[in-house]
Amino acid sequence: MIKNCKHCENEFDLHSRRKKLVGGYINECPDCVEENGGDQSPPKYLGVTAGNGKMSDVTILKFEDQASRNTFQKAWRNNAGQNLGKECQIGKHTSMTSGLKFKIVSENRGNDNHKGKL
Repeated sequence: MIKNCKHCENEFDLHSRRKKLVGGYINECPDCVEENGGDQSPPKYLGVTAGNGKMSDVTILKFEDQASRNTFQKAWRNNAGQNLGKECQIGKHTSMTSGLKFKIVSENRGNDNHKGKL
């Protein structure tokens, strides 16, 4: 798909290998992305949930790069037991998430007091 750059108005291939490597907005050519200091597109976000009591916790995380986001998502799905049924707490199949750089953007904790008692 051929696009016109919003900065230099040159045509570039949106699906080229270089554009995918450099990143940037959909209407920026790879040369302009590099000249402007790299990928200025929005950060990579991931929302995760945990079931506690009758209400789920929801956390939104911001990652520095797409690779860290994908690694965390894969580990979260594995460790949370998605598609594993009840065997998520059994065995040594948990994935490590150490070394991944992320920040918590938003967090909504559920009420663990699911029976109405304090």
